[in-house]
Amino acid sequence: MPTFTGSFDYTQANGAVLESGPCGLSIGAETLTVTPTSGAPLTLDLGDIDLFLPGEYELTLTLYAGARILLRQFGKAFQDLRRELLEAYRHRLLQCLLLEDLEEISRFDGLARLESQARTFTSPAEFRLYKSNLAVLPTQATGLQWRLADIDEMRFDESTWDLTLVSSGGRLIAGKLAKRTEEFGRRLTNAMGEVAQRASETVRSLLPFLSPEQLRQATTLLKEGRAASLAQLRAIHPRTEQALSANAVDAKLRPYFDALLEHVPGGNYYAGFKLVRKDEEEARPEGEAATSEATAPDTEPSQESTPVEETELDAGGDEEAAPVLHWFFFPLATQPGAKSAGNLVAWEATSRSGRATYFFRLVPQGDATQLQDPSKAPALIDSAIRQLNREIVLLNFRREPIYLPDASLEIQPRFRRYAIACRKLPELARLRSSFLGRAIHTAPEAWRKQFESYLEQA
Repeated sequence: MPTFTGSFDYTQANGAVLESGPCGLSIGAETLTVTPTSGAPLTLDLGDIDLFLPGEYELTLTLYAGARILLRQFGKAFQDLRRELLEAYRHRLLQCLLLEDLEEISRFDGLARLESQARTFTSPAEFRLYKSNLAVLPTQATGLQWRLADIDEMRFDESTWDLTLVSSGGRLIAGKLAKRTEEFGRRLTNAMGEVAQRASETVRSLLPFLSPEQLRQATTLLKEGRAASLAQLRAIHPRTEQALSANAVDAKLRPYFDALLEHVPGGNYYAGFKLVRKDEEEARPEGEAATSEATAPDTEPSQESTPVEETELDAGGDEEAAPVLHWFFFPLATQPGAKSAGNLVAWEATSRSGRATYFFRLVPQGDATQLQDPSKAPALIDSAIRQLNREIVLLNFRREPIYLPDASLEIQPRFRRYAIACRKLPELARLRSSFLGRAIHTAPEAWRKQFESYLEQA
């Protein structure tokens, strides 16, 4: 654990000094501890740092509640302190952004400019390129991530040597990469191309009867990590729905899929998939092991303690192919055959990672009456599904941040990063607020009782 000696000022958001003077400083894997020469130590989670503002020989840390820690008078050790603390901070930030288990390609230092409806900032930043995501770790703003499949356009400006990335989330401009600009652009292009190629191969394996032009249309709609409406996919080829049902739904999960489909008005539901690594599937992410789904502290009934065993990669059964997580969104009506959906959507993973059905409200309760308006409902449902999709994908399909109660996130140390993620990711906070509950895949009879209880809330 690196240790340093210097001075600090600890101030409230309004500038009032809480403590000041000589101190020792220790950097842990997840924590920073400032120990005054007299008085109690100040220990904080590195994820609680929102802004990391280095000066020439001092460093200001702004915490999420607005308090600040000014570190100064560390002498010749200051550069080592700054480097060690920045690296530890970024590592913890990646954990809190739920990115730490992705496969990294390379890192680049530069300047990030984000222009979006949610926020705008310009800050020095580190760009970390992963096989499926791009993480931006600024020092003067909260970090963010973009999935490579969601990047719609990349432009290079020869006059400024800036790379501009465009997606539905806004514009991200990467500048001041110096000699590594071309390398960053090349590696990003290659990574995006690899994701697109693997996604196209996955769509082709799901829909092998499509012509090249039909496959191009289907791949444009059914991108990796982005669900597509069955209505749009049927328009490409009428056999699409039958093929997805046969090739993307594991036989052991078929009863749950069919029961949900009975409650979808007009057959208007959505299909999606995510490419995953074999080691990612074999390791099974924290909290997604079979026992966790059944015993997590969210008051699930005790009879749901024997989840479905899942040993097949997917319904296609090709064990040599890269694993694929298939899922569906079902806007649900209270009764089969109803013409309009209620305020309820089910998210069902239908490959081997599917251990429960997750239920969410489509829209806030105050907007629910609009779902009964035929002129407004289709667009409202489509928008709600796409937002839900973005939120779940942002979690890299972890379930724990969705279903664990607030008390578990705040009290249990191993879930602390999820509590921090709720502050740093507004999408996660929205997702949790719309979450109603889940029905565990134990046996169809027990699952149906839970399913019916959620239908009553639609």
